[in-house]
Amino acid sequence: MSTLQAGAIDNHAQKWYYDSSMGKMNKTRVSTSSTSKGIKQNLRLGFLKDQRGVNVIEALILIAIIVVLLLLVIPNLNIFLGTDKKIAVANTEALNVRAAALAYEANEGVFPNNSDLLWSEPPKPGDYVGELHAYYTFDVGTGRIMNASTDTLGHLPADPWKGIRWDPDTDSWVKQ
Repeated sequence: MSTLQAGAIDNHAQKWYYDSSMGKMNKTRVSTSSTSKGIKQNLRLGFLKDQRGVNVIEALILIAIIVVLLLLVIPNLNIFLGTDKKIAVANTEALNVRAAALAYEANEGVFPNNSDLLWSEPPKPGDYVGELHAYYTFDVGTGRIMNASTDTLGHLPADPWKGIRWDPDTDSWVKQ
């Protein structure tokens, strides 16, 4: 090692590090200067030398990112699968059936007992609604839809609203 002149600053220091390939401690000269060469040497000989795997902080950050992505994806999964759209279409049909039942009651003086009375096959000009995707039963006194089913009597399309069901408590279609 060279001798230092008075007032000169030594930009190099001795540093001990463990060399895993040799299984012993080695001493090397490491630059502490702020030059790019010194920084590169610090990185090469210092804290990045024997780093392996993932530490706990990195694993927690990765888990947090995955959780955030799942929180974004899961609520939109129903939209992607179409369940929410099916429910919206089915509830629109239920509103139309209620309106048709009211029109039937205005003309006939009594509410229909099921949705078959609201339309005919083939369709005629006097029908209250077009072909329905579900079979509805009504309370004859109030006109309230008591039940709705997509797989009754064999004359309906083959379960177009799979994954939803009629909920009599809310008078609407909901997820199964």
